[in-house]
Amino acid sequence: MARVKLSEYAAKSLLVANYTGVGLRLDSLDKDTARLDDSRHYVVKVDQGIKKRGKQGLLRLDVPKADVPAACRQLAEKGFGRFVAEPMVAHEEAEEHYVSFERTRSGIAVSYSEKGGVNVEDNPGGIQVYSPDNAPLPKDFISHVVSVMDEQHLSFVEINPLLIRKDDCLLLDAAVLADSAGEYVANWNENDVVDPHVPSDSEAAIAELNQNSPAAFSFRVLNPDGALWLLLSGGGASITIADEAMNQGKANLIGNYGEYSGGPTTEESYLYTRNVLKQAFTSNASRKAIIIAGGVANFTDVKKTFKGVIQALQEVASDLRAQNIKVFVRRGGPNEAEGLALMKKFLEQNDLLGSVHGSDILLTDVVTEALEYVGA
Repeated sequence: MARVKLSEYAAKSLLVANYTGVGLRLDSLDKDTARLDDSRHYVVKVDQGIKKRGKQGLLRLDVPKADVPAACRQLAEKGFGRFVAEPMVAHEEAEEHYVSFERTRSGIAVSYSEKGGVNVEDNPGGIQVYSPDNAPLPKDFISHVVSVMDEQHLSFVEINPLLIRKDDCLLLDAAVLADSAGEYVANWNENDVVDPHVPSDSEAAIAELNQNSPAAFSFRVLNPDGALWLLLSGGGASITIADEAMNQGKANLIGNYGEYSGGPTTEESYLYTRNVLKQAFTSNASRKAIIIAGGVANFTDVKKTFKGVIQALQEVASDLRAQNIKVFVRRGGPNEAEGLALMKKFLEQNDLLGSVHGSDILLTDVVTEALEYVGA
């Protein structure tokens, strides 16, 4: 099954739950600001599975309880929606250690470094790998973490920094990857799964379109400066197109992944295309191509959807020409001939034609043509 990342709040809560021995402590982590202690100062962090938050300005230090909501609002302005606050723990940098537990074919591997914190990656040679039996950490701590991994279907646990003070191991930061199948039997659920990706305006608009339509729409930016921008109909086409670019060693040129399917209306096709184009225009690639492709549809009307696509292209035709963007098409299905004729006429009249094909050619051929145009 797939591995999913859990929030820091969920990760730490799992690691300290039902612990009866010494050697593991969590200092009142809480998502509810109303329950925070008036006498304490807090660390406020984005809780969406993002690494190196300190270096990216995604946390606030030494925040009084009264200022925690304002700190969350500041971070929300960066596009995030999940936050966690926990009390500041005064400590020296020399106290910060690094440890991770990873499930491998041969069992749990424990990676440990005396020097942890934000700069742990600057000293990769300092990280040594141990078995749970010989790792230089409190034995109760190790056995408990391994037990939690088994019970909660966790495949990876990372704690950085880890403070070790006599019988206490303090988890200042923790990240967890879990087996997605564990959702049904473990003490975490889909609400604890986080995605570090911050949706662009186009992604958010298409997600809203999907929520309000019986048709299906998806759009995910893979490379903001990509050269190939995809308007694909059907999940199979999406995978085939992406795989072909990968097979040619050019997956890094793909700007987005996604699809429209399920018989969208002309208006919906227009809205979807408009948002894909909006994202494509922000790319800094020196030459770009739009690929409009799909398999042979069963009931998605090619002519009807292409009217919406053409409407969106028409609105920005001058911008497409200014950025030397060409359009490459391969489509099949109901009213295929009429839809392709409309598209070819429009592209020729507006000097945007890369190529237009029907179901008589292979779907992957259009990828080769687009790659040749962008100079790959």
